[in-house]
Amino acid sequence: MSEKTHTWSSISTRGAHRIIETTVAAARQRDFPVSIAVVDRGGWLVEFHRMDGAVAGGVNGAIEKAISAAKFEEPLTKFSRMAAKEQDYIGNMPGLIPLGGAEPLKVDGHSVGAVAVSGAYEALEQELAEVAVAAFEEF
Repeated sequence: MSEKTHTWSSISTRGAHRIIETTVAAARQRDFPVSIAVVDRGGWLVEFHRMDGAVAGGVNGAIEKAISAAKFEEPLTKFSRMAAKEQDYIGNMPGLIPLGGAEPLKVDGHSVGAVAVSGAYEALEQELAEVAVAAFEEF
């Protein structure tokens, strides 16, 4: 490998599809339609699903939160907690969305993408994002 390049792993379409399937099933069990986005480590959309009945506003919400989680390589709840603890300026950082419901996807400690859920209340979005991560880790 040359010192001029670096190779990174990213989530596969098969892995993204598995996340979507599992998260849709979990949302159905909770009787709450949502939008789910899976992006690669650079924040580019790999797969997206809007459940029947999910609010239109959740489409961009899921995609933008997934991009944010991928680029910062952290769960967005971390930044949500920071914003709630008198660090509200954190929401002014370009590209950062300090809301729950988005998690990075990691393999051996290295980020390979992110998943986000939108269109529900924040606690449910976070719960479903954690379901998605668990499905990815079991894959």
